[in-house]
Amino acid sequence: MIAFRSRPRLLYLVTAAKSRLFLASLWLWFLSVAIICVRIYAHPGWHSVFPTYRNAGAAWIHQAQLYGAPGIFLYSPLVAALFSPFALISQNVAEVLWRLLLGLALPLALWFNARTLFDFSKTQFSWLFLLIVPLTLSSLNNGQANIIIIALFLVAAGAASQSRWFTCAFCAAFAVYWKIYPIAFALLLTVIFPKKLTFRILLVLIGLFVVSLFFQKPSYTLQQYGDWLVNLASDRRRAHEYYGRWRDFYLLLRLLGIPISTMWWTLVEVTAGALAAAICILGTIRHWPRATLLLGAMSLAIVWMLLFGPATEAATYVLIAVPSAYLLIAGWSDVSQPALRTVSTLTYLGFVSAHILNSWFPIKKNVYFVHAIQPCLTLCFCAALFLWWKRQLLNEAEQPCRTSETSKIQY
Repeated sequence: MIAFRSRPRLLYLVTAAKSRLFLASLWLWFLSVAIICVRIYAHPGWHSVFPTYRNAGAAWIHQAQLYGAPGIFLYSPLVAALFSPFALISQNVAEVLWRLLLGLALPLALWFNARTLFDFSKTQFSWLFLLIVPLTLSSLNNGQANIIIIALFLVAAGAASQSRWFTCAFCAAFAVYWKIYPIAFALLLTVIFPKKLTFRILLVLIGLFVVSLFFQKPSYTLQQYGDWLVNLASDRRRAHEYYGRWRDFYLLLRLLGIPISTMWWTLVEVTAGALAAAICILGTIRHWPRATLLLGAMSLAIVWMLLFGPATEAATYVLIAVPSAYLLIAGWSDVSQPALRTVSTLTYLGFVSAHILNSWFPIKKNVYFVHAIQPCLTLCFCAALFLWWKRQLLNEAEQPCRTSETSKIQY
C-alpha cells in the first residue's frame, strides 16, 4: 500500500525534474542572449559582422552599390532589402534587435524540427538544445547570418515531414537568397520529393525575385542581381594561395600533397554533390523512413556546403551543430550502438574543442594543420551518419519480423 501511494509522488517528481530541465535549457539560452545584447548595445560593431549587413541595407535605401570588393557582402539584393529597416535606426539598437531575432528563430525552429521529425519530448529537446548551445553562441555573439540558414533548414525539413510543401519550399528557396550554396539542400529535397517540391521551390524562387523588384526601382534591383552573380563568380581567393583560404576538403588534399587545379576541384564538387543525390535517390527507392531521409538530406547538404562549398570559414561550421547533436543523442539513446556512441561523442567534443580554440585563442592564418581540424571532424561526422543510417534501417527491417512473430503468438 505504501509503495502504491508513493508511485504518484514519484511520477510527480520525475515530471517536475523534466520540466525544470526544459526551463533551465531555455533560461540558459535566453540569459546568454541577454548578456550578448547588453554587450553589443554598449559596444556596437565590436566583434560583430552585423555592420556589413546594416551597411548593405543603407546602400539599398540610397540605391548605392551593394557589391564592391569580393567577399564583403555575399547575400542577395533581397536580403539587403530586408536589412534596410535596420539602417533607419541607431546601430546599437539595430544590433540588439538582430540578436533577438536570431535568439528567437533558432529555438523555435529547433523545437518544430525535433517535434515533427522525431516526436521529441521536452526532456529530449532540452538535451538537444543544451548540446547546440556551445556550438552556436559564438555565431550569435558575432551576429552571423548562418543561424538564419540553420533555422530555415530545420523548418524546411520539419515541414516536409508533415507534407507542408509550400512551407518547405519557401524555407528551402529563401535560404538560397541568403547564401547561394544552400541550393544543395533544395536540390536534395527535390530529389526526395520530385513531384511535390520541384515546381514549388522553383515557383518560390521566382516569386521572391519578383517581390524584391517592388522594394526598390526595378532597374536598380536588376543591376544589383547581376552584380551579385558577378561578385560570386569573381571570387578567386582560393586560387591565390597554395592551400587556399578555406577550411574544406581542398585544404585536406593540399596538406596530403595532392595537387589539384581549380578545374579539377570543380569536378570534385560536382561529384560530391552527385554522390549525395545518389544516396537520397537510393533512400527514396528503398522507402526509407521520411525522418531518416530528411535528416540525412539536411546532413549531406551541410557536409557538402562545408567540405565542397565555395567559402568555408571557421564560423561556417555552426551549420553542423544540430545534426551532430542529433547523432550524439541517437548514440546515447541506443545501448546496442557503441560504435555510433563513440564516433558521435568524439565528433561532437571535437567540434566543441575546435570552436573554443577558434573563438578564444587567436590562431595565425598560416597554421593550416589547425585549420584542417574542422574538415577532419566533418569526415568523422560522415562516419557517424553512416552508422546512424545503418541502425535506422536495421530497426525498420526488424519491425515486420517482430510484428509477424507477435501475430503468430496471438494466433
